[in-house]
Amino acid sequence: MAATALPANAIVQAETYYLPPPPRRGQPAQDWSQAPGAELVYRWAETRLSRRVPVPANTVPDHPGLYARIDDGRWLAECDACGAAWIVSVRDPRFGCVECRRDWVPLIVPDDIAAAEAEALALGASRFWWHPNDPRHPHAPEPAPPVEPDPEVPQP
Repeated sequence: MAATALPANAIVQAETYYLPPPPRRGQPAQDWSQAPGAELVYRWAETRLSRRVPVPANTVPDHPGLYARIDDGRWLAECDACGAAWIVSVRDPRFGCVECRRDWVPLIVPDDIAAAEAEALALGASRFWWHPNDPRHPHAPEPAPPVEPDPEVPQP
C-alpha cells in the first residue's frame, strides 16, 4: 500500500506544500521562508515545472473573489478563467493562476479557519469542506421555495 504525502492530522496549504527543492551537492539550500504564501506557487512552478511565470503585480478589477475549499485535505481554489486548481494559502488570501497567468483575485476564506479544518478532519479519510456561500458547493441546501398564500385563508 502506498503512503500518502499528505498528513492525516492536518490540512495542507501553500506554506506546507510548495517547498523549495533539495539543495544540489555543494550548493546552499534555497530559502523560501520570507516569500508570501500566495506567491509560493510561482516559485514552485519555476523549480518543479520549469515554468517562468512572473508573480502578478496587479489585481483583477471588480472581481468578486474565488472561494477556497478543502479538497482531500488541501486548501484549494479553482481559477474561474481556465479551470486550473492550485493549493492556496488561507493566511495570504490572494489567488493568481500559474496556468493562465492572470492577475491576483481575492480569495474568500472562512471566518473561522480552524473550525473549517476541524470539520474536514472529522470526516476521516475523505477530508472535504466547502464554504457555505460558495455557489459551486455540491451539497448546498436548495433555497426554500416561495410560500404561496392559502387561497382559503382571508388575507389582511
